[in-house]
Amino acid sequence: MKKIIVFGGGQVGSSVAKILSDDGNDITLVDYDKDVLSDLREKMDIKTIHGLASYPSVQKLADAENSDMIIAVTGSDEVNMAACHVAKSIYNVPKRIARLRANEYLRDEDNFDKSAFSINEVISPNILLTDYVKNILDHPGAFQAFQFASGRVQVLGATVLPDSPLAGKKLSEFKNHMPNVEVRVVAIYRDKKHLIPNGDTIVLPDDDVFFLATEENMRFMSELRKSTARPHNVMIAGGGRVGSALAKKLESIYSIKLIEKDKYIAKQVAQDLSSTVVLNNDIADETLLNNENINEVDYFCAVTNNDQMNILSAKLAKDMGAKKTIAIVNKSSYRNLVSKEIDIVVSPEDVTIGSLLASVRTSDIVNVHQLGTADAEAMEIIVHGDKKTSKLVGKKISQLELPDSALIGAIVRNNNVLLANDDFMIETGDHVIIFVLEKKDITNIEKMFQVSVGFF
Repeated sequence: MKKIIVFGGGQVGSSVAKILSDDGNDITLVDYDKDVLSDLREKMDIKTIHGLASYPSVQKLADAENSDMIIAVTGSDEVNMAACHVAKSIYNVPKRIARLRANEYLRDEDNFDKSAFSINEVISPNILLTDYVKNILDHPGAFQAFQFASGRVQVLGATVLPDSPLAGKKLSEFKNHMPNVEVRVVAIYRDKKHLIPNGDTIVLPDDDVFFLATEENMRFMSELRKSTARPHNVMIAGGGRVGSALAKKLESIYSIKLIEKDKYIAKQVAQDLSSTVVLNNDIADETLLNNENINEVDYFCAVTNNDQMNILSAKLAKDMGAKKTIAIVNKSSYRNLVSKEIDIVVSPEDVTIGSLLASVRTSDIVNVHQLGTADAEAMEIIVHGDKKTSKLVGKKISQLELPDSALIGAIVRNNNVLLANDDFMIETGDHVIIFVLEKKDITNIEKMFQVSVGFF
């Protein structure tokens, strides 16, 4: 059990506090808004403190001097930085994590030194969202895409179309259809309920199927969804932090148009980008979209900081002929409402929390991603110890006492990706890519990877 202080009771702060509390940690949440704290106390059993995160007196009330970690995710970058500095310089808190949103704190050319503010680790939603959206665009047909082992392992979620060669087939027949493709199905969602796949599982149209493979083997996605062609034209709605960063990352690969209503921001973005066409206009202007040939756009990405505008513009773009739409939507109630009207709905909360959990969890977890639903997680965990100190080393996967909801998808050993099977022997130093489809089993999985005291 760790003693952790979470500064900020917004969507990310409250969600990560709940997850870590459910994991068995001692959580204190600090926020300046009394109404926020009142709501949180009704929803979860955690300690709450009212006050500004950067005040030494507030951190003293939160018992910072006896805490193992602080997570600063208030709405202000500067308060988050100051909170980390106070936690280290006055209370010597061992680990300090700060969420920073402003690109000015993140660009290499600006030489920002996080250690000057006593920050161990920076979580940047802008970078995380940009990488996440780019990965989806790079894998046409996927509604969810993320990487493990520095990109060596890809996990993609795709909805099976009626004309897919997999529809109506057993998974055991997959190898017959594409004998040279090394890929593994790690989860299937049908009617919002998960299935643990095996060779006899029959894939049905509209199933959400999660695949694991190396990047070279992900070419099967075009086979899975015949109607999906590689994108060329991308339109970005919003020139803020995420929109400008996304355009910068994509403009060397795709033909990019970016729409930004604010004249000053549009001018700044145009100066920072090279080949992107920047349009100073309303993203929900039908005449503009029509004049800019929206019907030829492969992906319309609505990434403003306004949920309603993202939803409206994405739906409008879809109705006017855009082949695929992506919208960033913060409110979970909105996401549930529009999930069928927008092709891909991206939750900044889920993307950010995954990165936070990888930094906080007790085992040596390198990556965490929310899979399908909030209850399921995909994790990359490093195996330590030996046969005496580890519950895993020297055992075959078939000998591990895994929960029914857990599945090992792959092992990365010496930079080589090995798809897992029951006879696979675990070795120290292995990076294990494991999928846990029920939240209640996550703590047990973490304990399996912990080594006994003798290891140290």
